[in-house]
Amino acid sequence: MAVKKKTKAKSEAKSKAKKKAVRTAGAAGKARPAKARTPPQRVDIGKIHVVSRMLKEIVNYPGHVARTNSPAYTAMHHKLVDLLDLPCLVCGVRKSTLGTPAANPFHATQLETHHHIVEWALANALDLAKFNDRIVRHLRARPTHDPIYDQDFTQEQMLEWVDHHPDNLWVLCNVHHRAQYYGIHSITDPIWGPQDLIRGDFNYIPGDGVRMINMAPPSSET
Repeated sequence: MAVKKKTKAKSEAKSKAKKKAVRTAGAAGKARPAKARTPPQRVDIGKIHVVSRMLKEIVNYPGHVARTNSPAYTAMHHKLVDLLDLPCLVCGVRKSTLGTPAANPFHATQLETHHHIVEWALANALDLAKFNDRIVRHLRARPTHDPIYDQDFTQEQMLEWVDHHPDNLWVLCNVHHRAQYYGIHSITDPIWGPQDLIRGDFNYIPGDGVRMINMAPPSSET
């Protein structure tokens, strides 16, 4: 009798093991179908919207003498602003048209020159080899270029170039040079750069030119 019970229990154990193996094999053969991913929906922004953010910058400037206009810089500024009467790159006002409201939509009061490739205060931090490779060599490749670029610069030439060479100077009105919300020294390049390309009927940067220098940011309802 004990032998029969033992045989029956052994048989039941084999049967359970077989069923479990079949279930396992079936589960392995039937992989769950992956859920179809819903493509991201494009949201159209149908009206003008304001983007306002605060930028924090941290940078080390090298030691340098107090900024004073060198005679060479003063002469170049005079040539670009007074003799050639070049316009502000953004709004087009010239020194000769500051008093013409139609030609001075941002109420600028003067024309200035901006060190646009290398800031004057960074000159003492420049690596001469990098400057020759990335600035001089690039300018040398232009079909018409200043013969000064035919040879690599010395340290002294590099410092002079930063100070007053016209390839490092842009003519800008005081609004698009220094004014809050408009000036190249006050806003990021992606915002500043396209200002001269915006349609005349689109209120790109809310405000009123030079009058915005000391004002609080405009509200989104402006």
